[in-house]
Amino acid sequence: MNTYRFRFNNSKKNSTILFCFFATLLTVSLTTITIVLLPHSHPLFPAWLLLISLPLMLMAIYRLFKVASGMQSTEIVSLSKEGFTSSCFGSVLFSEIHSIRVPVREIGLLGGTQLDYYKKTDTDFPNLEFSITTRDGKMLNWILNEWGGLYNSKEDFLIFFDFLKELTDQLYHASEPYNSYLKILDEKGSWERRD
Repeated sequence: MNTYRFRFNNSKKNSTILFCFFATLLTVSLTTITIVLLPHSHPLFPAWLLLISLPLMLMAIYRLFKVASGMQSTEIVSLSKEGFTSSCFGSVLFSEIHSIRVPVREIGLLGGTQLDYYKKTDTDFPNLEFSITTRDGKMLNWILNEWGGLYNSKEDFLIFFDFLKELTDQLYHASEPYNSYLKILDEKGSWERRD
């Protein structure tokens, strides 16, 4: 049984981050208006407005950073002959896996876009989304950056890629056609159980 430990972006808190972002934007704007505009336009400046808006702004900024840092999860995946166990998603048998989606064209390790391209252009490094769907509709998503980023390092991606290689090796049967990417994935990075 092989065990893989890596960090990834769990993407579960996107709506919370958007709410915190706009709340922070609103409180910063209100605090700026309170500090800059009101004292000059009103001789009897209500200081209590500043006492309310400044702590609200600081709380909103703190909450935004707290939620954004919470998107990073540490995953521990243990593979066995029957399936794998994920610390974030639970146990999945190989026979339960219905489909796999991998962004093969963006992965440099698979001959996709190379690191030099991103260094020479102003294009941001892509956050690659990997997904596994089970027969009962449960979706497992991992978002990683191949060359390291805010949520994972380059080493984390390589560990995840090793897990992905072993997973696809376990799902490959000699009766299936051998495809170009990780044995079972087609040129679009998809695999779906045919039985």
